[in-house]
Amino acid sequence: MNKIIKIVILVVAIFIGLSVVKNGFTQAVLGGALSKAAHVPVHIGSTHVQLISTTIDLKNIKIENPSSFPEKIMLDAPEVYISFDLPGLFKGVTHFREVKLNLKEIVVIKNANGEVNINALKPTQKEKGTEPAKAQGQAPKLQIDKLSLTVGRVVYKDYSQGGAPKVQVFDINIQDRQYANIDNVQAVVSLIMFEALTRTSLSRLADLDLDVFKDGASGVLTHGLGLAGGVAGQAEDTAKGILSFLK
Repeated sequence: MNKIIKIVILVVAIFIGLSVVKNGFTQAVLGGALSKAAHVPVHIGSTHVQLISTTIDLKNIKIENPSSFPEKIMLDAPEVYISFDLPGLFKGVTHFREVKLNLKEIVVIKNANGEVNINALKPTQKEKGTEPAKAQGQAPKLQIDKLSLTVGRVVYKDYSQGGAPKVQVFDINIQDRQYANIDNVQAVVSLIMFEALTRTSLSRLADLDLDVFKDGASGVLTHGLGLAGGVAGQAEDTAKGILSFLK
């Protein structure tokens, strides 16, 4: 009996150890991928990977501001849910069948120098595809069949006049707005910012040019909302795996 108990304890210990490694590895990879796409640090509070149900739950995701801004957090997402294609991952393919983004708050800040924090998220010339092909190399991609977006509010804080900031709150309440056939992370970033900020008056208040975000999300906006039947799931057109985000 003692031997059986020891074997059971060993198996449980190994399982727990593998789970910790699995979740820690996924958290590091996704954190790096999101930081690369957003151009600023992204912190993930916790990651839970379920291989049997092929799902990933990310909790307490924070997108941080560049160091020149007086506050640390730009975007607060309590939860992100991902349903992934496990066979595809073994083949080096990053294929997400469904992604649900639950964003509580986006904080737009104009600092004392008149700089606006969200400009750091705008796609680069390389990401927009305006650099020569040789300079671009192979861009990291993925395939998201279906994306659902929820955004609570946008808060604007203006520090440009000195002293305490002037604060305005925009309750935009986007609920499960759906999109299909997304093939790169930067398009997701641009989509979030464009959909949220066009429901505010910040293009006037903060002198924001939202066309850059619109252009970055143009493919997603074109194929959004029509999710009937023909969602692409072809592995050969997807990315070369989740690690390619970090290259």
